[in-house]
Order: sequence, then structure tokens, then C-alpha cells
Amino acid sequence: MKRIITYLTISFSLLSCSFLDENLASKYSSEDIYGSEPALETAMYGCYSKLRTNTGLTSSSLFEFLYPASGVVHYGGPASRLSDGQQRWTMLLSFAQYSTSPQGYNTFKNFYSAIYLCNKMISELKTSPVDQTYKNQIEGEARFLRAVSYFYLVRQYGDIPMYLEPATSLAGANGTREKFWNVYGQIIKDFDFAEEHVRTYDQQTAINSLSSGRIFNHAATAMKSLVYLTIGTLLEHSGENDNFWVCSNDEVFAGFAAMGIESADDAFTKALASAREVLPETTTTGSPYRLAEKYSDLFRWADLSDFQSMERIYAIPNTSEVEGSTLAVYTLPPYFNNTDKNQNYGRVRPTRWLFQKWCETYGGTKGSDNASNIYVTCNDPRLDASFIHTSYIGEKNSTYECYPNSKSILITSDEYKQCMPYYKKYYDPKYDASVGYGDLYVMRLAEVYLIAAEASANLGKKEDACEYVNYILARARRSTEDGSISSEPADWVASDFATEQALINAIFWERCFELGGEGHEYYDTHRMGAKWLSENIAVPHNAFLYEPEQEDFKSGTKTYNGYRTVHFGTPKYGEKQIYPESVSDVRKGLICAFPRNELTYNTELSLEDQNPSEIFWQ
Repeated sequence: MKRIITYLTISFSLLSCSFLDENLASKYSSEDIYGSEPALETAMYGCYSKLRTNTGLTSSSLFEFLYPASGVVHYGGPASRLSDGQQRWTMLLSFAQYSTSPQGYNTFKNFYSAIYLCNKMISELKTSPVDQTYKNQIEGEARFLRAVSYFYLVRQYGDIPMYLEPATSLAGANGTREKFWNVYGQIIKDFDFAEEHVRTYDQQTAINSLSSGRIFNHAATAMKSLVYLTIGTLLEHSGENDNFWVCSNDEVFAGFAAMGIESADDAFTKALASAREVLPETTTTGSPYRLAEKYSDLFRWADLSDFQSMERIYAIPNTSEVEGSTLAVYTLPPYFNNTDKNQNYGRVRPTRWLFQKWCETYGGTKGSDNASNIYVTCNDPRLDASFIHTSYIGEKNSTYECYPNSKSILITSDEYKQCMPYYKKYYDPKYDASVGYGDLYVMRLAEVYLIAAEASANLGKKEDACEYVNYILARARRSTEDGSISSEPADWVASDFATEQALINAIFWERCFELGGEGHEYYDTHRMGAKWLSENIAVPHNAFLYEPEQEDFKSGTKTYNGYRTVHFGTPKYGEKQIYPESVSDVRKGLICAFPRNELTYNTELSLEDQNPSEIFWQ
């Protein structure tokens, strides 16, 4: 199936949350690890492994315990019911994680583990006898992975410690929190270096297969476009009570100005320029990426070509031969398609609200009986490629119902299975074990079209924005199973959007439809500011919970709890366990509370260095 590259595994033990002391299972010298081209390739896989393992970008700490704080992903397992002692779901309903969340600290530690490995690689390359050009190529990949790690951290926590050298002592392992704009500045510097020095597609694939997860130079350009877009939206939504920072806007804007970003428009302009260098229709530097012919091909996981798609920019390989993720376990229904080796948890699921929004947007069809007032499907072929809905084959080849159909909008004895659709993207036909073969797309080309579209819309270029979106809508229409061309999703026309903001909002939802379940939702909702998050997520989602399909109901003489009661309120915790709606309350969740353990163990920090909104969450 995949070409599995054997890489050197180095174990590290944590002395403080930011300090990693080498604890080698076997003794290796620097020359062994960094002294030859083959050794550098092996060591580079060690850097990648920190972000690919089950504590990295595919971890449950992110997918289960952070991404549902987006408002469009649901933590749908039994523990989401408010009788759960850990109150995981109620924490996520604050749009954030608490400082005491063990899952938050897990991801925090792992990203810094990855950063340490990258810093170690960069440091050791200085004295490696290998040719300088070769060393620059390896350093470019290490800087790329370091930038990715810091990008995830800064979006989640704001100000964070920033280390650019490997710690060699406890004193060097602790640091103060760096201002978030300086972190963004370093991220851009690292991507700039990677853009210049990482191997081209031809150079990289001559050494490593595309399915290995190794990136090439245009991946840095693509990631840079998302960084600039993120900065742009932060600055665009910098009004009073609309942002996460507590310092003055003058200080924030001066910080970004120091790196050449004078305004939100500057950031959007840079985002668009970077995106255009990646898109095949506009690149001047020979970007090799292309959209897959059909959307469903991206999640087929059946042929070697599925792991060699030229749409993948940075993907996390998922194998059982090398420690991988369990995304299939998190997302699939129990014993899906009669798998008998793992029952699956099915805890990470799309919300009912998202399903209804998608169908309403693209030619939805309403049901009958109890489902006569809701959409049960739509004409966008991506829906069926992304979601398991209505019914599915489970254990012993039995048919199980799930949302939406006339029965499963009501929650009866099988409430966990019936209550929502499931994600389908991480199922492969050969899956019958705890780790499937479905890769995680950290970034793929379709997202770059949407970045170009959003940047254009923010710059007032509505026609250009629609044109970028239409590339992926055209691919969606030709993604039917029988090869016909679907009527939906129809091309966008600029005149259909009364305002630039209406177009920006539509692009946001298109990101949810095209990229749903791939780990973007939390970051997309939180970069848009408190006012946007309140008006576009919290208020309409909460209103949706009071639609008739969510209410408690009677069947014969028995009364059953409805969707809202089961997942958003019980007598123990009350009826109002829903997303906060006031802008001031929503603002508290724009970033997560800083991990308490880091404040405790990092000698340069104290509990007073906590994000201010923590006092309101706890």
C-alpha cells in the first residue's frame, strides 16, 4: 500500500513542559545521526514523527478535546452527556479549553517536543560535514515543521514561549511568553527559509515518495498564505472587545508593522500573492500541485495513487506499521461496515446544524413523517463522500439508523448512534483494526483556492474571489459516483452577494463543507473575532437547538429526551448548557487558557502569567 520509510526513533523524557532531555534507548553520536546524507534523511523522519504520532496533529487531544470548541464539530460520545464527571463537553461550550485540561497540556507538550527536535536538527547541521546545499534543504524542512508547530500554538494560546535553540540545561529550558506578533514574525521567517531551500518536487520525490509525508518547497509558500490570512483576519477584527489581546491596538499594529504588515489589507495582499504562487493557474514559479479529479478520490484510500495525489501539500501518513493516528476510531460508527477488530468510538462528529446548513446551501431535499421539516440530503456530491448519514451497515451486517431520517431525528434507546451524522473521510476499504490508512491533510490545494478567495474578498475583489471558489465547485459537481455532472454546487456569481462580508461568510461555510473534519474548524471560527463568532456561530447554533426536531418527545406512553436535552442540558447542569452569545462572553474563548502545568513548572512563569479570561472560565 504505502512505502514505509524506517526512521530512527529517539525517545525523550520531559523534565519541564518546555525542556527535553535526550534519553537515548541506544547510544548514538552526533556523527551517527547528522554526519551523512542517509543519516540526515533518517533524522528528518524523526522530526516529522513528532507531528504524525497519536500525540501530534492526529491526536484525540486536538480532534476530540479542542476542535468541537469550534461550534461546528460535536464531541458526540457518551461522555458528552452532561452527567459526565469531567464535564468535557461543557468546557468546549466555552469555545476553549481550561488551564487544567490534560488534553490541552498534552498537545502543548508535544508541539514543544517537535520544536526541540527541529531546533536540535538545525543546531547540529552547523557542524555536519555534509554538503552545504544538502544541509540547507534539511534545515528548510526542520524550519517548516518548527513553523507549523508554533503556528498551532500561537493560534491556540496567543503569547507563548519561543525557543530557537535546543535546550542544554534546565535554565535554558524555561522562558517567558513571547508576544504573539513576534511569534508570527518567526513563523514567517521560517517559512521564507523553507520556501527558498526545501527541495523542489522533482528533487524530493527522487529521494522520498510523496506518500511519505515529506514536503517540498511550495508547501512553505502555501502555509505562508494561511499565516498571512490569519494575521489579516486578526487585524481586521481588532475592534474593542472583538479580539483576544489585552494590550493596546497601537502596540499590536506596531508589532506587525515591524515585519512589514502595516494593516489588514497588507496581510491579505501577501496572503493572496503567496496563494497565487501555489495555484496552478497563476503560479510563476512552477507549482506542481493539481486538484484531484474527483472529491471522493481524496478519501478513497484504495490505490497507491490515492496516497500520491498532487492535491496533498502537507499530509500526515497514517499507517499501522509506523505509529500513527486513530482517526478512524474517533470518527467512524461502531463496527462500521462489519469491522470486527475494533468497535470504533465515533465521538468526533459533524453537528446537526452543519448538516442542515450544507443541505440548505446546495439544493437540499426535505424528508417525510418526523423529518418533513428538515433536510435529509442535498445535490452536492461531497456530502456523501464526507458524511455517513441516514443509515449505515454496522456489526453483523445489520443496518443502523443515524441522523437524519424520519426515525433518527428522535433519540430513543440507541441515542448515541442516532443523534448525528458521522465523518467518513478516514475510512478505507481494508480498515479492520485500530489504525486505518486514511491520511490527515494538514493542507491541500483546495484550501489554497479558498485562501485566495477569502483574501480577494477582503480586498474588495468579489469577482476574483468567486472565480477561485468556482474551481473547487466545478470539481465538486463532477464528483458523482456514476460520473454524471451534478447541478450543485452551482458556480458563484459576485452579484449574488450584497456585501463583501456576505461573500466572506459564504467562503467560511465553503471551507466547512470542502475541508470538514480535517482539523480547520476551530482555527477558522476563532480568527474571525468575538462579534463574528457570536453572530455567525453561537446565536444561530443555539437557536437551532430550539427547533422542533431537538425537543423532548413522547412515543406511546413513554417520554424520551430530545437532542438538546441529551447533549446540551440535564437536570444536573440545567437547560442553558449552550454556547455563550454575548460578545464579551464569546471573547473569553477566542484563545484557550494557558496550561496550568506550564505555569507551574516553567521557572520563568507564574500563575499570574495566565490569560486574563481564565478567571471567568473557572
